[in-house]
Amino acid sequence: LAIGDKMNDVNEDAYMNGYNWEAFFNYYLKQNAPELLEDLDCDPEAGMYAAYYPRSAENEKKGQKFGELIAHLMENEEELLQIVREHGDEIEWD
Repeated sequence: LAIGDKMNDVNEDAYMNGYNWEAFFNYYLKQNAPELLEDLDCDPEAGMYAAYYPRSAENEKKGQKFGELIAHLMENEEELLQIVREHGDEIEWD
């Protein structure tokens, strides 16, 4: 929640509900790891974001990579904030 608040401080459209996390990750993946968008399904809600792939060995690897990507961004919040600062107008926020 604290990271989401910081993102919103950088860009007022980035109030980080589940729908805006979906918008952010769709943008980020398209730019940085478009292969992870293939077969990706999301279930955003007002208070949460869930992403999943249909079960397969290939998709299990994608899920692992997506999880690592999320962890990297959360652990390197300045990188995350820089993306919002520099590209926030390109993201289709909710």
